[in-house]
Amino acid sequence: MSQLALLYESDKKQNLQSLPIPEPVDGFVQVRVEAAAFNPLDYKIYDSGKFVQKVPTVLGGDAAGEVTKIGPDVTKFKVGDRVTFACTPNSPKGVGDGERGAFQQYALADARVTAKARCLFAVLSGLEVITTSSPAHFEYLKSLGATTVIDRSAPDVAAQILAAARGPVKYVVDAISLKPTQLLGVEVLQPKGKLVLVLGLDPSTKEAAAAKDVTMLGTVGPTGFYRSEPFWDSVEGYLKRQVIKPNRVTVLPGGLHAWEEGFDLHRQGKVSGAKIVIRPQETKSITSSL
Repeated sequence: MSQLALLYESDKKQNLQSLPIPEPVDGFVQVRVEAAAFNPLDYKIYDSGKFVQKVPTVLGGDAAGEVTKIGPDVTKFKVGDRVTFACTPNSPKGVGDGERGAFQQYALADARVTAKARCLFAVLSGLEVITTSSPAHFEYLKSLGATTVIDRSAPDVAAQILAAARGPVKYVVDAISLKPTQLLGVEVLQPKGKLVLVLGLDPSTKEAAAAKDVTMLGTVGPTGFYRSEPFWDSVEGYLKRQVIKPNRVTVLPGGLHAWEEGFDLHRQGKVSGAKIVIRPQETKSITSSL
């Protein structure tokens, strides 16, 4: 059996191809991917060739769909379950390169980091959330439980954060992780605070972070990926009880053919307040998006 998938071969080379549907091994389930979400890391891998260990592979880090087969030792899921899961292009032993990426019609999902179905999780953890955003998204973030929302472009954004928190904060999650936001995070942290980044530490941030003895925590890579197993167990419970709200989404038509548009939207900084999503099952053929 074959499927359609975006095969990434090297920096700036990715094409829609017909590939075998992967068979699940121990610890994995086969999922028919109904929705695949774009992340900024996707286009950065495509542009630079970094972050992947082997090529060819299939990119894409977030997906959702329906379980179609289960591996021999999997008891947590059954065929027909609707699931959401984290993906990685770097495959463990026994799983072929690219069989876990989101940008294909069928993918293998690690049962440990899969759940049936940042601001909100902080609220559920009992934390007071102070966040920055463009004004257009203030009310949406407040609906997720944010206590204070500050205009990210305000010249005194650091002072506003410190005022709202009544002093330096213990934790900062930087969902952008570029130089300006990293420096802002360090500025508002108390000594020995913790800064969570989704990208690598900018060299210019190291000195400021060292002066405060700030601990840097990354969220990208295999170490954090497998530490997240308890998180996924919690997510499943939250979904069942409907206490979490999914991200708002913008769906691009054309299935996998829309990958270039999705990459460009992120590359040009046009994504705000919603996840960009494609539906791989809508892909008609290798040559046509109609």
